[in-house]
Amino acid sequence: MAVSSLKKIKFMEYFLYILVALIMGTVIFLTFKAIGRGLDARSDLKRDGTLEKNKEDPYTFKSVEDDENEKILEKLKDKDLSPEDLKNLYDEIKRKKN
Repeated sequence: MAVSSLKKIKFMEYFLYILVALIMGTVIFLTFKAIGRGLDARSDLKRDGTLEKNKEDPYTFKSVEDDENEKILEKLKDKDLSPEDLKNLYDEIKRKKN
């Protein structure tokens, strides 16, 4: 009887160690996954140039959406539209997003 209870205790001890190892492994995996996503986002910001703009003036953060709007306006300016037409188009886009 004493031998079987010792085996049960050893089994429970090993089970506890395996459980702790699985939890630690899961935490480490999720940590590296989050770090990887953060690095990907940073590289996207670098590629777009948003990160460099924020380094110049860190107190005025412009969202990616604002940058996209500026790119659209630049493309429209290349089409030789009047400033009034550009303003109307920009206002129209803003209304549609809201």
